[in-house]
Amino acid sequence: MTDHDSGGSAAEFCRKGQEDGRDGRHDDALVSFDHALSINPDSASAWAGKGFALGKLGRYEEELECCDKALALDPACTEAWNYKGFALGKLKRFEEKAACCDSAIALDPENAVAWNNKGVALGMLGRYTEEIECCEQAISVRSRYLSAWVNKGYALGKLRHYEEEVACYDRALKIFPFYFSAHLNKGIARINQRRYEDALLPLERALALQPDNPRALYRKGSALSMLGRHEEAVACLRDSLNSDPTNADAWVVLSNSCFSLGRFRESGRAFDQAYYIDIKDVRGGIARGFSQLREKRFDEAQRTFSEVLEILRR
Repeated sequence: MTDHDSGGSAAEFCRKGQEDGRDGRHDDALVSFDHALSINPDSASAWAGKGFALGKLGRYEEELECCDKALALDPACTEAWNYKGFALGKLKRFEEKAACCDSAIALDPENAVAWNNKGVALGMLGRYTEEIECCEQAISVRSRYLSAWVNKGYALGKLRHYEEEVACYDRALKIFPFYFSAHLNKGIARINQRRYEDALLPLERALALQPDNPRALYRKGSALSMLGRHEEAVACLRDSLNSDPTNADAWVVLSNSCFSLGRFRESGRAFDQAYYIDIKDVRGGIARGFSQLREKRFDEAQRTFSEVLEILRR
């Protein structure tokens, strides 16, 4: 790390912070941007950069504060609008995230990041057709935009257009064959089509990239369970739950596979785990939904209550 005590201008520290951020050194980036602000507290770029670093460190409320300071100094700072939208999304405030993306797009209609992020926000609100339109706008600006291709595929899957969904993931993998999310989502799409054998290869490719990923292990376990390969399914599901014991769906599938193997006591214990998680999630979801209603975030409240109903239907 460069010795900041050696001196430098605010712009130089901003550039150093940006370099640190690109390299994933977000703690170092935060120090760089703080030095820039100690020299020039009216630098919108430094405030936006500091916000970005804080967001990467999981400090989303502080990221919002920094972005608001940047926008007070320069309302045309598209980076601040994008970073603010990122933080709002992490805080599950998707309507506000979409509004931030609209502000960035109004300033720069060819801002592919803003189009993609708006699509994500709309998708989280259940507005999948609009998400697809936003992703297509992003792709029209940057044809090799991996995240936009995967997000478009995800939205198509939510609309049950599974072959078109898979085509999006294949397009992303043609650009970058080692894209974990594309392999994982392709496997999930095949499961949704009940093509369980076809799901295994993309899931195995995902696990080759991230061997301990609990989502990929759970999905592989689910596919194996549906194929009647219960011993293998149990092994995958146990590995998944060792990493993420909060996945009620994984406990349910584990219960089913143990039951099929005649391991009734293990099956019962797994079912109990799913039940306790579901009760907690239902209570939390209801409280969150009413809070969103009070704040007049109606689309988000509808989505939250829909998630609660899905748990109750399980």
